[in-house]
Amino acid sequence: MSDVAEHFEFGVIQQANIPDCLRIAVANFEAFKQHPDYIQQWFERRVLHNPWQSALPGCGVGVWQNQELIGFRAMFAQPWCLNGQSTVVAFCANTSIEERLRGKGLATKLIEHSRDFAAVTGSTTAGNITQKAYKKLGYAEIGGSDNDFFRLRIGYRGSWQKRAGQTLGGMLGSLFDINLRLRHFKLRSAGFTLEEVLHCDAEFDQLWERAKPGYVSCLERSSQYLNWRLFDYQTCPLRLLALRDSAGVLRAYAIWHQQDFSASVSMAVLRDVFYPLDDEPALRSLFYHLFAYWRENGISWGSLEVASPQLTSLFRSQGYEALSSHGNRYQIYSQQPLADKVLQGWYRSGIDGDYFDYPL
Repeated sequence: MSDVAEHFEFGVIQQANIPDCLRIAVANFEAFKQHPDYIQQWFERRVLHNPWQSALPGCGVGVWQNQELIGFRAMFAQPWCLNGQSTVVAFCANTSIEERLRGKGLATKLIEHSRDFAAVTGSTTAGNITQKAYKKLGYAEIGGSDNDFFRLRIGYRGSWQKRAGQTLGGMLGSLFDINLRLRHFKLRSAGFTLEEVLHCDAEFDQLWERAKPGYVSCLERSSQYLNWRLFDYQTCPLRLLALRDSAGVLRAYAIWHQQDFSASVSMAVLRDVFYPLDDEPALRSLFYHLFAYWRENGISWGSLEVASPQLTSLFRSQGYEALSSHGNRYQIYSQQPLADKVLQGWYRSGIDGDYFDYPL
């Protein structure tokens, strides 16, 4: 690491450095070469229009050589409820080094410098390559090695239509779907309905205030945050479905997006669910109605990419397929050690960090 110390300078990147960050990202990532607007949109919406960004010292950490920015690790703010206290967590994203300077340990040094960017920093993008670096630098792995993600069959209509055509495939798919309806019926509680929401108002604040005392670590889900993240400045097309009881009271909701593999086969990716932890009837009914909604819309598969001890237990009890991953992707560093109950009870959501934070 002596080369790093002697020839490179590390520091905080500011808004004025964003054009150089865009240049580096586009030059060094194939996906951004094809869609440079993705990374530009990310900085605009996640950083420049972020109401919480002012709590951080800048836009991330960078490395310079001869006064030229040659690498960066972007950091954006997310409001958090941590052990009952409101705070801001800095999540890293879009770490990039000029290709000609890779292999010199610069990315590891950027991870090291980003630890001090806020009282708590996080990453949702770690793979096998960076596991050793995170561990050496004192990051805590949140959740199991496979991230507690699950998959299940939602419906057969799309698969049969691909094989047998629209009419016959639709009939055959409906017959095969009967078993799935019966399997999920045990999740149902009477009196609930599901509806799509296009804007979050005071009732979402009321649900957040009612539910947050049960969570030891949880991304803030105020109407301000949800509207910013999902509707006003979205970077990925997300949808919100709200569960209401017979009195019309909001009891839970789900956030998801759809991935299409062909004209007839698609997958719904569950990015978030939120509910009071003691409201199990609402949680189970949310999944019953959610799966039925996906099936009615011809979706073939569901990927459940949100995790907590309670959710993992429910998914396992229902026999859903556990998904393996390339190492633990959820890393947290805290300047003050976090209690075991906080680390073990961390609520992981697909709207934390920059997880799949691009158009799909």
